[in-house]
Amino acid sequence: MSEEHKYHVIIEMIEDRLGNFILDDKDKPVIKVTTPPEFPKGRPGIHSPEDLFVGAVASCKLTTFCAMAEKLDIGLKSLKIDAIGYLGKAEDRGLMFTKVDVHLEIGIDDEEDLKSAEKCVDLTEKYCLVTNSIKTETNLTYNITIE
Repeated sequence: MSEEHKYHVIIEMIEDRLGNFILDDKDKPVIKVTTPPEFPKGRPGIHSPEDLFVGAVASCKLTTFCAMAEKLDIGLKSLKIDAIGYLGKAEDRGLMFTKVDVHLEIGIDDEEDLKSAEKCVDLTEKYCLVTNSIKTETNLTYNITIE
């Protein structure tokens, strides 16, 4: 990549611990964010930074896998990402995500694509820019079925 890409967001507080996550691209919807219900003053039914963090990992796995599947010419029929983030005590400061478990359910056209799909998982693990950008441990498992 020869050029730098920038991603700009603004968080505007609406009221105590509730804000709008506003993207620079005005065509994208505003996302409400708040403290999760597990914490004081947290609210159910609204995205939290914790949701967005785990969602960033999962969505990056999805987009990276799709890009790699296209490059490897895999007959990809379906892809589902299931991710669970574990929040725990950090050694020297507050809380942090200690790990994120990610499971891919991959559906392919035929058995001939099986080895390529497995290679695609390896490439996804290697090239996912979100997991390459964090220090949180990520564990990737997968299941491939012929559809």
